[in-house]
Amino acid sequence: MAAVIAKKLHGKNITVESAGIAPAPGPTTPEAVEVMKKIFGVDIGDHRPRHVLDFPLDEFDYIIAMDSAVFMSLTEMTRIPKEKLYGWDVPDPCGLGIEAYERAARQIELYLDQFLLNREIDKGLFRRK
Repeated sequence: MAAVIAKKLHGKNITVESAGIAPAPGPTTPEAVEVMKKIFGVDIGDHRPRHVLDFPLDEFDYIIAMDSAVFMSLTEMTRIPKEKLYGWDVPDPCGLGIEAYERAARQIELYLDQFLLNREIDKGLFRRK
């Protein structure tokens, strides 16, 4: 959901990818699909999870873990550039119902705005409409 939210709200200013430390083998959950359609007008039904180590991580400016457990796992992976790693506190909504997905989406949106503002405010590169 984080990548979709970032692309939808800031797609002209940033490039993002989505990955996990233990991606599910199947499609995105129905709840995630419903929330992304309802809140952001984006259909993610075709999205398939990928592993974080499938990417050239040294080419990214930032690697953001959605929660502390994922953050700790990433710190233990030797291919993760630690100086690029940041952690947020977004509880995993899987199995907790549609409301949990909605809360997670809104938290991601808030964290993303703050994250971008903290990094770009001095450069004047980021302005949320």
